Amino acid sequence: MGALAGESRESPTDPGRRSRFQAAFLSMLKSRLWTHRPFFLAHAVTFGCNSRCLTCSYWKLTPRMKEDLPTSEVYRMLDEAYEAGMRGYYLFGGEPLVRKDVGELVDYAQRRGFVTTMNTNGSLLAARAPSLRGLDFAFVSLDYFTAYNDVIRGRRGTFGEVLRGIERLRQVTGAKVTLVTTISRLNFDAIEPMARFAEELGVSISFNSIEPTLDFGLTDSEASPNFDFGLTPLQLHQFYETLLRLKREGYPLLETERVLQDFVNGRTWKCEFPKMFVYVSPDQKIYSCDYRYGYDLRHGSFEEYFSSRAFQDHVRTSERCNRCVRTCVRGYSYTYEFRLQHMLGLAEGALRLYRQRPRSGGSVGSHPPVPTPPFEVPTPRVS
Repeated sequence: MGALAGESRESPTDPGRRSRFQAAFLSMLKSRLWTHRPFFLAHAVTFGCNSRCLTCSYWKLTPRMKEDLPTSEVYRMLDEAYEAGMRGYYLFGGEPLVRKDVGELVDYAQRRGFVTTMNTNGSLLAARAPSLRGLDFAFVSLDYFTAYNDVIRGRRGTFGEVLRGIERLRQVTGAKVTLVTTISRLNFDAIEPMARFAEELGVSISFNSIEPTLDFGLTDSEASPNFDFGLTPLQLHQFYETLLRLKREGYPLLETERVLQDFVNGRTWKCEFPKMFVYVSPDQKIYSCDYRYGYDLRHGSFEEYFSSRAFQDHVRTSERCNRCVRTCVRGYSYTYEFRLQHMLGLAEGALRLYRQRPRSGGSVGSHPPVPTPPFEVPTPRVS
């Protein structure tokens, strides 16, 4: 670990980046054809978050930041994940950039041989961008195309911070940026405008949705904001129809036409997600996607977990679940299965992603804010 810590950073054009991508692809092939085990480590690096989003309650866990793994323990977990065959490292939270050592974690993962990806609310990107030169992909949350984004995110100034952060990140790193917009009743009118906004910025965009049953019965209407702001079944169908139209019109959506068309048509599918990603919490616990069980890595290992009954049960349950509304999860599953039409669409999207260039002339932070929301904001019932 000491030798890795002293190595120089890889430049965006270094052949080492290509070799990491090749290794990640080979690890996916190995999983698909042989092991059927995850090759991507999705790590919530902190319980902390500096936002207070109306559609999320994770920020209420911020007092638990003292349980976040120290830097050396994250390094150890990355070593174990690499030895277990994983070649992708996805950092999220909470908000990963509240960790002061986040740049060190990204650098270590890159040097170890992982493809590095981060999901961030973008508010701290401008300040932290110079420490993220080892980042390959950045998924940056933005829920509205004006300062009404700040209302949804529960924090003033977020809209401008995100745009300045994206600009700074693209200036100093080789990371490819994708906006992530979570659609709820608060911003149902923003689907097409956000697609246009991403095209204007010269970045890709991916859409999520929330719906009242997102917690799969584990919480009730008094505990989850999704019951206040989640989409109705009709809105959810309209959401997929709109995305399909926008995709066909050439907007830079990461979702493939095959995935969107199947959602619109209500086709059932086999979820392969647990064979691709393993989720680890800030206190080193593995959870299933519906949080029905946890495995404590402090008293075990990735190898032991992948051989456990809990993992096998999660895989079998997920294959016939069909409750997930997330386009990304269905897209990952289609990729794992090498569905031809989906793979062609994925290749087209990847080419567009890699042709990203910082916008010339003007600042991405120059868009005028809207001081008041365009419609009334419901009051959430969460305490």
